Amino acid sequence: MKLINKFTLWYLCITLAAMLVGVAIAYNKVKSGIDEAEINRLKVYNDQMAMQMQRGVSPDTYMRGRPAEIKLLLNEVPVKKYEVYEHSFYNTMLQHRECRLTVTSFYKINGHYYSIASYNYITKAREILRGLMSSFIWIFAILLVLTVLSARFVSRLILAPFHFTLKKVRAFNLKDKKPLQLPVVNAAELKTLNSFLNSMTDKALDDYRSLKEFTENASHELQTPVAVLRNKLELLTESYLQGKGPDTITGLIADMQNAIDKLSRINSSLTLLARLENNEFGNKQAISFSQLTTEALQGFSELIDMKAITLDTKITSEVSVQLHPALTDILLGNLLSNAIRHNIYGGIIRVRLSKAKLIISNTGNPPEVPTTELFKRFKKGRKNSDSIGIGLAIVKQICDVNHFNIQYDYADGWHTMQIIFEESTGSTMLQKEEANALFPERQH
Repeated sequence: MKLINKFTLWYLCITLAAMLVGVAIAYNKVKSGIDEAEINRLKVYNDQMAMQMQRGVSPDTYMRGRPAEIKLLLNEVPVKKYEVYEHSFYNTMLQHRECRLTVTSFYKINGHYYSIASYNYITKAREILRGLMSSFIWIFAILLVLTVLSARFVSRLILAPFHFTLKKVRAFNLKDKKPLQLPVVNAAELKTLNSFLNSMTDKALDDYRSLKEFTENASHELQTPVAVLRNKLELLTESYLQGKGPDTITGLIADMQNAIDKLSRINSSLTLLARLENNEFGNKQAISFSQLTTEALQGFSELIDMKAITLDTKITSEVSVQLHPALTDILLGNLLSNAIRHNIYGGIIRVRLSKAKLIISNTGNPPEVPTTELFKRFKKGRKNSDSIGIGLAIVKQICDVNHFNIQYDYADGWHTMQIIFEESTGSTMLQKEEANALFPERQH
């Protein structure tokens, strides 16, 4: 059933219920109004006859052919000054039912007690109801016809933007890479719908572009180790058949193992990214970031010594952050491994941790792409790097999930990665002092 038909049916049901209640109310109001008017008229008529009798006028004179009945009472006048009696009966002479309303009033006239009763025929309740029901049926029939006929026209007029939106949505295709452009409408509901569809399709386009780029990059990255494996297997087979020495075979196996390790790293990184995007690390808890940072630095101490890197740390104690413990290890591990891998021999790594932020800086060669691009998947700072280009994408995703602000800058031979746990409320002078403390050589 169409939406306009549902609205029409609902409106007609409400109208029918309202009109039935209205008929009942109108019937009671009309009947009580007619009865009350006739009762008051008969009471006045009885009062006039009592006044004539008080003056000593003969009943024949004041009745003047009006239907009335005067009785002399033996007892006193009742407490109730008048009584009303309604009687319905079948008139054989007129061949239909009639309703007679009788009003009996009680008076004390010249020391005697009388009852004066007068009556009149009034409109029957059934006739009133029949007239109201007839009017109701005609009104409802006219309303039904007009509603059904006008619903189609109103539907085309009012719901025209909605039908246009449906047409545009049906024609929308992600492969066209064109945003969904919907018109501005006056109806609040349609405006909300169009706004939601615009934002949803824009996000779908962004996701499609990201997925397409990611698929292409992933395919490219996966092809390299697979090609290495295929080539090394062929060489290994040829070496075995040609009877080459164990050193050659061992080298080929080592190269194959490196390619397998790279495939494993890519698979693990992609799986981790998928879990982060699905928010599978929702159990946050207060962790000692100071202790975990110190432990992570100790874990990388051998790699730092191998490249003769100088480590300069300033870690504030008792820094607590709401974060999943596993994500903390991944975050610190990726940041520190990047600072070591992309550092120069004999370089410097500086680590600054406060309650507001974590700053890791290292010396190194300038990146070949803008630093903001390095947060994307499979983006590398240098093309000849052996990195798979997913580490910073994982770090960025962890920060986004936990509402941290991450910044990456390169200046004067220094790579600086800054993670802000909370918005800084300090002044610009304080920020300059922090920068000067981190890079004292820039002051000269």
